[in-house]
Amino acid sequence: MAFKLELLKSKHSQIWVETAVYTLIGLALIAVIITMANPQIQKIKDKTIIEQTISAMNVLDDKILEVQQSEGWIGKVVFKIAKGRLEIDSVNNSIRYVLEDTKLELSEPGVEIKQGNIILKTEKSGARFNIILLMRYNIDITNKNNEDIKILQEGATAYNILIENKGSSLGPGTTTQIDFEII
Repeated sequence: MAFKLELLKSKHSQIWVETAVYTLIGLALIAVIITMANPQIQKIKDKTIIEQTISAMNVLDDKILEVQQSEGWIGKVVFKIAKGRLEIDSVNNSIRYVLEDTKLELSEPGVEIKQGNIILKTEKSGARFNIILLMRYNIDITNKNNEDIKILQEGATAYNILIENKGSSLGPGTTTQIDFEII
């Protein structure tokens, strides 16, 4: 009888040990799958952010072209930055979006791809990449009437960008001044 009781206890213990081992194996497999899938998920997220930013930059470009038509016109664009930064560069008369340190290789590094008024470029940065979206203009861009670079960082709230056609300060036939103000 003692032998039978001991045998039952050892079988009961064996079941608990097997359950613990199988649980650990299952958890290890889940961890491996998540580790392998996470970079791909991040690439998909970054690609979605780039697509949304291209769309938002096209809206911004359309508003700039609309405001450029007549002196004194003011337009407003709501611009959300989920990741990266937007640079309104009045020194080079350009608007540039930069997504740094991503695993997404959106295009061949160093090659510029033109999509409408947006130039897309991927730059290699170590084992990762920087993705740049650039719009250049033949107008005089200013930031609150200053020649500087205004940087808009990612954030939870959207930026309200006012775009105003200040006309040409040098007379007819000269470059139109488009002034940006973040409110």
